[in-house]
Amino acid sequence: MPAPRDTAVVVRAARLYYELGRSQTEVAEELGLSRSNVSRILTQARDRGIVEITIHDPDGPPRRDETLEAALRSAFSLREVHVVSAPRTPGIDAVAREGAALLSQRAPQVGSIGVSWGQTVQSVVAALESLHLRPAPRVLPLVGGHSALDQLDAGESVLRTLASRLGARAETLYAPAVLESATAAATLRGESSIGSVLEAAAQVELALVGIGSAGVHSSPHIVELMRLDAAERERFLAQRPAGDVCGRFVDGDGVPLGAPTDQRVLAVTFSELLRVPEVLGVASGAEKAPGVIGVLRSGAIHTLVVDTDLARAMLERA
Repeated sequence: MPAPRDTAVVVRAARLYYELGRSQTEVAEELGLSRSNVSRILTQARDRGIVEITIHDPDGPPRRDETLEAALRSAFSLREVHVVSAPRTPGIDAVAREGAALLSQRAPQVGSIGVSWGQTVQSVVAALESLHLRPAPRVLPLVGGHSALDQLDAGESVLRTLASRLGARAETLYAPAVLESATAAATLRGESSIGSVLEAAAQVELALVGIGSAGVHSSPHIVELMRLDAAERERFLAQRPAGDVCGRFVDGDGVPLGAPTDQRVLAVTFSELLRVPEVLGVASGAEKAPGVIGVLRSGAIHTLVVDTDLARAMLERA
């Protein structure tokens, strides 16, 4: 091969070809060179590190950011953190694929799995490949039903879809997640068909939960369904809600909120969630940072999967 060209010529040829999309013939004409010379110059550009070619596979595994992961583990005393991104892919899709991969790893090792609801949880379950485990784990709802938050696009519930992918049978909780009165919630919990499912859900070995943030996405809708009167809403806001998990709110320091909202949710209690051996929390979007921080400070989450934008926003606030 001829001696390396002047760096300025190599850079100019590389910019014309790679950045401006010119053909090698067009580059040759503009630089007054032969086409074969241009071909050799472009090879030099790669060999000398002037041009680096990166292939992004949109269907490949999400990229992890180890620096952000270490920072989040330290800031929130987490057991395991996955901070992910994928080229030309929304954060929620990267989180879904990583969450599904983790669930695939964990599921064969446990005898029971609990699942909450939410858009990110839906995406994780939708991304999960069929495993058909034998023996299959018990699959239980951590919270009652919510038509807008526990159904996939095809209309099937997250719970049933997860069970199907694992080769299991879903143990259904035939009751709404959020009620308009504390009395109604207590009455339903007292029904044996409902209480027994919640009791079993409190004993799961692995829980997959979405993490919400007060005021954004589904969290305001949860509060709306409770039909709080003016005084109750004032009491709720006075507790400075930050995040939610399984329909239960915490403040920015991770302290669970009490009445009126806590008494109107049909789900595992916060203390029960704290006793689950591994809680896998998933969330995406920088706007969720305040809520995710609050939930992490509660100690309820052991393993966290978030996108890079959310991770940076959390560290800026923390």
